[in-house]
Amino acid sequence: HHGQTMKKAALIALAAAAGADAFAPAGLPSLRTGRSTPNSCQLSMHAAKDTKGGAAARIASGLAGGFATASLLLSPALDVVQHPLGPSDGGAVHAQGATSKKSTRGAPSKDANKDPESILRLSLPINEKNPIRQAQAALEMDMDKALKESRNEKWAKVAGLARKSVNVMQQKEKDILKDVPADRQDEAKALITEITKGLGDLGQTIETQKKEAVEAKKRSVLAKIGDLEQLMVKAFPYDIPEEFSNLPQLKGRAEVDLVLKKGAGGQFDVDGTVFEKLNLRLVLDGYSAPVTAGNVVDLINKGFYNGMQIQRSDGFVVQTGDPSPEDLDAVHGYSEGGKERTVPLEILAEEDKVPTWGVTLEDDGRPLSQPQLPFSVYGTLSMARVEDNVDSGSSQWFFLLFDPELVTAGRNLMDGRYSTFGYVTEGNRGLSNVEVGDVIESIKVVKGGDNLVMPKK
Repeated sequence: HHGQTMKKAALIALAAAAGADAFAPAGLPSLRTGRSTPNSCQLSMHAAKDTKGGAAARIASGLAGGFATASLLLSPALDVVQHPLGPSDGGAVHAQGATSKKSTRGAPSKDANKDPESILRLSLPINEKNPIRQAQAALEMDMDKALKESRNEKWAKVAGLARKSVNVMQQKEKDILKDVPADRQDEAKALITEITKGLGDLGQTIETQKKEAVEAKKRSVLAKIGDLEQLMVKAFPYDIPEEFSNLPQLKGRAEVDLVLKKGAGGQFDVDGTVFEKLNLRLVLDGYSAPVTAGNVVDLINKGFYNGMQIQRSDGFVVQTGDPSPEDLDAVHGYSEGGKERTVPLEILAEEDKVPTWGVTLEDDGRPLSQPQLPFSVYGTLSMARVEDNVDSGSSQWFFLLFDPELVTAGRNLMDGRYSTFGYVTEGNRGLSNVEVGDVIESIKVVKGGDNLVMPKK
């Protein structure tokens, strides 16, 4: 009882800190802290606040946030004393938002890139001056913004952007192909033909002024552009330190199919549609996090996650990967040779060519730096770890259920503190109905498995 009292006192202190932070100068975010328990993904974040109302509004907002935090932390569902992965309700779905070329911690949420496929394309290690990026930007950033305009005049702008991309593909084909290795030239030329044809079809679709149809056709063309850009990656772009040679490494990307079923034999309800099973497509990015992604791909190949339950679902994250969730004295990661295998914190910042290992961006003296794979997507994949040991990740990982009210894109303390290694690219809306006890029926690598490099015995 004394231990519970002390714990609640500490949580109240954290909530009070959230309120007290409202007295900070205008423009600074308020602090909100997630529950702090062992063996769970312990998270803290900054959420942006509207400062238009002046100091009084900021104080009231901060104090309200502090009391809301206290209420959340002390609620019965989350007041877990022994095991951290207690059941709770799932969260609401948030659709992926607009894209933008860059996002920083100072940027407002609406300007952050919330499209996983866009982020993955933009983070490919290719020549940024290749003309293909011009065609991509016209469709991915400029057209997205134009489609959000309410005026009918937007359609002329949208059509002009499609023509701009066509001109790039037709007039700068030779320059585009310069960055493609000789043995991939034929494949690249075929893709350019497909992209050009797709842009023609997009132009015709724009004439119908049906927004959903235009966006679907645009996504199809951008997927082909991404395939072309992938051909430009000549080799893995950097050397991984020798100290991690004992760990699996993903030198490229891998696509993973994950099938979930209800633990109690029920059904998934996604936006009013019922499914017997939930199918997700994940892309694991070894260019940004080769050691982290390699570790997960290796465990997938070993069948480690098959049949494992979802162990946390609280509206903020969906988490799994603990082989012994009920045994507090057991190892809560993957063990080999009688020892738990752990991976270092691994973060590739936008301005870097090589990741940093074993240190947060804040501790590295770069608190405003943005990772290549930010926490701005509903279904971001990240490694869980102990709060006071950045290199304690093992087998537990989570999907972040991005909520701009809680984890404001570009203004949170998760970016640069946790290893992100990919995104859900298909089926992410279903994560809103995933609950503790739901089961991973199967998880398998369907593409890019040959990019996994295993340690030499």
